[in-house]
Amino acid sequence: MIPRGDASIYTRSLYGCEASEVSDVVVLTPIDDIIQGLRERGEETIELKGFFKGFHAHIGGRRFTLFKSLIGSPGAGDCLYYLRFTPCRYVIYTGLIGALQDWIEVGDLIIPTSAYRGEGASKYFVDEAYPAAADFQLLRRLSDVLDELLKGEEIKTHYGAIYTTDSFASETDEFLERWRSRRLIGIEMETSAIYTIARLLGIKAAAIHLVSDNPITGKTLFHKLPEEDKRRMERGRGLLIEALARLIESL
Repeated sequence: MIPRGDASIYTRSLYGCEASEVSDVVVLTPIDDIIQGLRERGEETIELKGFFKGFHAHIGGRRFTLFKSLIGSPGAGDCLYYLRFTPCRYVIYTGLIGALQDWIEVGDLIIPTSAYRGEGASKYFVDEAYPAAADFQLLRRLSDVLDELLKGEEIKTHYGAIYTTDSFASETDEFLERWRSRRLIGIEMETSAIYTIARLLGIKAAAIHLVSDNPITGKTLFHKLPEEDKRRMERGRGLLIEALARLIESL
């Protein structure tokens, strides 16, 4: 639905605030641990109780807004879409991702430069040939932050194209091998919709994901992680939250 008249009619319900109150920097994530980590880093926090719950806060004097988007492209895409009627200029999306290459470890960070549009939500906005790509300038800022933050760290960053799907249940061995062999580095459920819709709206978007599993090496969502991988996940999560804080402060 396209708002007519006062856009705050929609943002009050969806975001829990007036359209003009949304910051120019917005973080979207469905992951509670990341939300809580940024909430703890923030100052002057104002809680928001719309359909997409979140908060306004400051980090290092830089104001930002965070919304808890839903898992999957339909919810993430709709959460993003109505930001077009706010001051939002930058969207940073973050979540969990499965690796598609055997040299990527649980706990590492994947930064998608682009995403194959295997989901269906973005097709309601534009035809399938439209590219889903990160904003180059925002990606470069994120890269600078990560280069400085991860010096000497065991956690590694990986840049490249990923696959965005609507169903992890449909990830057969044949499906995973097809996209692994085509050099995609990860698979998740939101990024291509975020990149596509953001570019259509003139919003700069980039994503950073924590590797939670690697079905190529047998570490799937349905298997218990070894203690070493749990430790790496915890370290990677902490570094991810720190990277987001530094990126927000730099914008």
